[in-house]
Amino acid sequence: MIRRNSFTVKSTFSLLMLLTSLFCFSISYQEISRIKLNYDLGFQENINYFDKKAFQKYYEKIEIQNLTDPIFDEKKSKNYFRDISFSNLLSLFDDETLEESAPKVIDDNSKEEKIVEDVNDLIEEEKFSYQDINVSKGDNFAKILKKGGLRGRDIDKLIINGGDVYDFSKIYQGDIIKIFSKYDDNKNLKNFELIYRFSKIEELFISFLEDKFIYEIKKIPITSEKIFVSGVIETSLYKAMKDKGLSEIIINEIIRIYSFDVDFQRDIYAGDSFEIYFKREKNEKNETVSIKDPEYLMLSSRGTELPYYLYSTEEFNEYFDENGKGMTKSLMKTPINGARLSSSYGMRKHPILGYNKMHKGLDFAAPTGTPIFAAGNGIVEYVGRNGGYGKYIRIRHDSTYKTAYAHLNSYKKGIGNGVRVKQGDIIGYVGSTGRSTGPHLHYEIIVNGQQINPATLKLPSGRKLNEQQLIDFNLLVSQKNLEVEKLRGL
Repeated sequence: MIRRNSFTVKSTFSLLMLLTSLFCFSISYQEISRIKLNYDLGFQENINYFDKKAFQKYYEKIEIQNLTDPIFDEKKSKNYFRDISFSNLLSLFDDETLEESAPKVIDDNSKEEKIVEDVNDLIEEEKFSYQDINVSKGDNFAKILKKGGLRGRDIDKLIINGGDVYDFSKIYQGDIIKIFSKYDDNKNLKNFELIYRFSKIEELFISFLEDKFIYEIKKIPITSEKIFVSGVIETSLYKAMKDKGLSEIIINEIIRIYSFDVDFQRDIYAGDSFEIYFKREKNEKNETVSIKDPEYLMLSSRGTELPYYLYSTEEFNEYFDENGKGMTKSLMKTPINGARLSSSYGMRKHPILGYNKMHKGLDFAAPTGTPIFAAGNGIVEYVGRNGGYGKYIRIRHDSTYKTAYAHLNSYKKGIGNGVRVKQGDIIGYVGSTGRSTGPHLHYEIIVNGQQINPATLKLPSGRKLNEQQLIDFNLLVSQKNLEVEKLRGL
């Protein structure tokens, strides 16, 4: 019993001594920490350790990339977080770390402002991945936007708000529209981009910024190139030009210009030649955007050259010969391209009726569907069936002259009674309606109500230049002749 009591006394005394030692150690540790803290804070006294302003530097950002990532030991760290306190938290930092983590300030009217990192350095720019959408039959702009991921209300907003910039009813089968759209988790539109090249020279751009659609039509850069073509006629002017790679647009324009003075059925022979100088515009895809009116034309018939020059003022844009005589007449002698004169004006045996009958016009044989041009400026007086003429058009040019076109296959869309047409406009297409043995155009010129022979008609002369215009025109002729001489030598 005495032995047991002695052990109990010793144990109690040892425990008391251990607790006393721990208490003294705790007091000593706190005193050392206080001295270190006072040193770090410049020996300031009466500091509230929980005052954020006083301890601002310890609340600033911690550069995670500068910290090491030690292997976590569960046994050694079991009670680590239980014993840590704010008073010994400072021991985790050395002086150098505290100095680096101190905030940078700018003194502005005695106010401290933090330099905040540029968000653009932290956010990676999102790259748009466009979806190419082909416009198919039956599509409209709303359907295209839906295919591109845009949703109901946003589709309506885009089309309604952009109506002043672009007519969204204009969309063409075969076009490609590029669209990028993205919604956030709350189904709100976050990003949107649309690119639509609706012509060879213009693009529609639509973007989404600050909850609004932004619309812009951009012009596509174009380049201009000079084109000079010359050739020798073997069978026809049309074929000679086609063999040189000229387009239908240019060929039709040349024939229209010369048709005021040249009968292509009788005045063109094998060995004759031509020259043409014009400018062509292309976009960055090398697509032909436009072909300008020829600036210089020359048709040589049996050694006689007929050069024409384009002269433009604020009043007109017409062709003149080298002497300044206007080539634009009131009526064209040949209102059709590439046709063969199959029957001239005068008495003949009618191919269907079988007896002699006055043929009061010219017949031009041509394939069905060949375009027919208005011979001059005027108003369409009659469109419709006209007995043996079949489908028929008559144009009144002034109080004296009218022209008529018969046996048509069809009329150009929009041609009707009272419609005003310009010289060279397509009005219909060759056919074989009415009393006809094959596709051809029957063409009449009517003077004061009587059909006359178009081949012998003395057409009214073209525009006459005044004194100053003639001086300017002669300078233009000299300039164009020099340009053509250089182009011939290339």
